[in-house]
Amino acid sequence: MTAGDAAPARRPSRRRVLGAVAALLAVAALGWTLLDSWSTVVDYDWDLRPAWLAGAALVLTAAYRLAAEAYARVAGRLHPLGDGTRAALRRHWTISLLGRYVPGNVLMVAGRLELGRGVGLPRRVSLAASVYEQILMLAASALGGLAFLALYGDLEGGAILWAVAAIPVLAVVLHPALLERLSGRLLRRAGREPLPAVLSTREMLLLFGLYVLVQAAVGVAAWMVVRGTAGPDAGALGFVALGFQLAFAVSMLAFIFPSGLGVRDGVLALVLSQNLPGGVGVAAAVLVRLAFTLFELAYAAGVVSSVRRRA
Repeated sequence: MTAGDAAPARRPSRRRVLGAVAALLAVAALGWTLLDSWSTVVDYDWDLRPAWLAGAALVLTAAYRLAAEAYARVAGRLHPLGDGTRAALRRHWTISLLGRYVPGNVLMVAGRLELGRGVGLPRRVSLAASVYEQILMLAASALGGLAFLALYGDLEGGAILWAVAAIPVLAVVLHPALLERLSGRLLRRAGREPLPAVLSTREMLLLFGLYVLVQAAVGVAAWMVVRGTAGPDAGALGFVALGFQLAFAVSMLAFIFPSGLGVRDGVLALVLSQNLPGGVGVAAAVLVRLAFTLFELAYAAGVVSSVRRRA
């Protein structure tokens, strides 16, 4: 065997090792999340209503499928290869969800870059699709959070209002001319080719509409979890769903925490505690986190199992 033959053999091995390390980090962070949630939730005597929880799972399934399709479509628009690998990109999006339980959300994005590379999609395209997703999803949540503050009052005397109101300004970065110039400059400095394409203003607005639907569905699912555990006293659909969007937006600003954990729970607990006793509000917020974590784990496992059955 020549040296030229040996070099390609080492590269897959290194990728497998890095993939295994990433998987272990995700599993460890996920396990910590589940254990941390469980100890809080089991202290309360919940009146569980399985029909509401099953409904929440169905709504979340629809939301996640729509989000995965949005990511795959954006990647396909940015690079011709994306259209032919849309099904694989949807799976990549789902599997990468577990990476966001590692602090910083870096592992989630890195997983998409590496998985996309496996089907021939350049890393810069996967990164650009993730940037579109994160900014537009955050902007959609910010609008929901602002609606909550307008309808139900500020929780911290103006501090949260100004922080959330500043979030939609980030969407300016996605203007086609600005994004093309900025991304081109950064990629050239990194020794990479510029993006093959960027989304037009019309395409970006349509994509934003999709993420509004996604976030609305996630908010409805959060309300259904609260309704199926803490009962109707927690608040009406609009109150809980918009409050969850406020919590999501604030937690995304605190991106150093794994999936906004702790921050999202704290803000949602403040929201729910307006109608529930303080301890119950905190436990209900943690229960929402636990339910979403278990769902994401089961959803990702289902996708992986489906891929293995086809293989």
